[in-house]
Amino acid sequence: MIKKIIKCIPYSIYLAKAFKRYIEYFQVQLIQKRYNKVINKKKKKISMGEKVRVAFFVTQKQLWSAQSLYDEFSGNEYFEPLIVVFPDNENTVNSKAETLGYNYDFFIQKGMSVICGYNAQDECYSTLKSINADIIFYDQPSPNINESLLWRHASKNSLVCYIPYGYKVAGFYQAHFNMSLQNSCWIVFSESNWHTEQFIKYGVLKGKNVVTSGYPKLDVYNNDSINDIKKIHSNKMIMWAPHWSIGEQSIGYSTFDKNYMFFLEYARNNSNVDWIFKPHQRLRAYLVESGFMKKSEVDDYYSQWEALPNTRFYNDSDYFDLFKRSDALITDCGSFLAEYLPTKKPILHLASKHCQGYNEVGDKLIGSYYKATNIDEIKHFIDDVVINERDVLMEQRLSNLHLVQPNSHGAGKFIVDCIQARLIGDD
Repeated sequence: MIKKIIKCIPYSIYLAKAFKRYIEYFQVQLIQKRYNKVINKKKKKISMGEKVRVAFFVTQKQLWSAQSLYDEFSGNEYFEPLIVVFPDNENTVNSKAETLGYNYDFFIQKGMSVICGYNAQDECYSTLKSINADIIFYDQPSPNINESLLWRHASKNSLVCYIPYGYKVAGFYQAHFNMSLQNSCWIVFSESNWHTEQFIKYGVLKGKNVVTSGYPKLDVYNNDSINDIKKIHSNKMIMWAPHWSIGEQSIGYSTFDKNYMFFLEYARNNSNVDWIFKPHQRLRAYLVESGFMKKSEVDDYYSQWEALPNTRFYNDSDYFDLFKRSDALITDCGSFLAEYLPTKKPILHLASKHCQGYNEVGDKLIGSYYKATNIDEIKHFIDDVVINERDVLMEQRLSNLHLVQPNSHGAGKFIVDCIQARLIGDD
């Protein structure tokens, strides 16, 4: 009897998964049908001279990737952009009120239109009705906000859109191209033709709601101006960007646990090199969650990167000026492997034996970068490639620039023009 039950378990799991996929497919089709009615409402609103309210739902300021898009909406007579910030519920170190405040302050300091979508005093979320958005951009496929604010409900009155928060180079095809948000969107704006092809291959809608726009973050490379961010000295400047996923219990990209003390000690003992410590936003919390470090130890470690005369800790999304000012990147992160390439400067990929792999674009990029699996190889990169400028992989690296090609006309402008054409037309 027990053996028969055990034999039935795998089949029962299969049936449960199949039923879940069926329900998700039904929900996606229902949402897509809703959009025809919603589009007509928005067209009517425009015809009456009212502006279309475009809300960007932001849970983590570090994921902000739509600045050029926001700016284009701001300069367009038909649209009114708005940032709606929420707490970062992935952050287990800081309170909801604190992360909400960090997100709010980031956009206020940039002079942008921003409201809070969460009341920290009453511990409650705003409603979709009170936000009153005609178009909503979510900052990630799993934003970890109240269920009532998600696309299943928002699509009844709003047009849901999505741009990736990072240039996708990791080998997670289902997560990147076939999640509920992506399948439920009115329009998904993808970073390249290759990424659009993956939506066609893996997505429930087979790419019918996907438009290749280019990646808005890369629009900064179309602008030759650089903000007044000066090097700490006239030294070489290296950006170290560690991923959060230490150990075997996660996606395994991070090498932080193997080299975190080396980087700090090298910076302390070599004042001829300046450093930007730009960790993944999840690293600080994960170090405590995983038990690798105590909170006091993490706080002390981050503080030391602030304290040295030749180092800086940076935790915001406006890092492209630092990209341009730096002389090299050292990282085991994902998106940075693509985002940094247009600087044409050397990149050292820190390889982890626990890494769960990259997609086709990621593999091609990494194949043209310097690689380190130990401290000696990191030292060699710093001394030989950065300080002595023996960049022997430059030609090979730059041959892959076409894989990370910025939209020469601006992805932000392309997206706004696309939405405007669908709601207003060319007349």
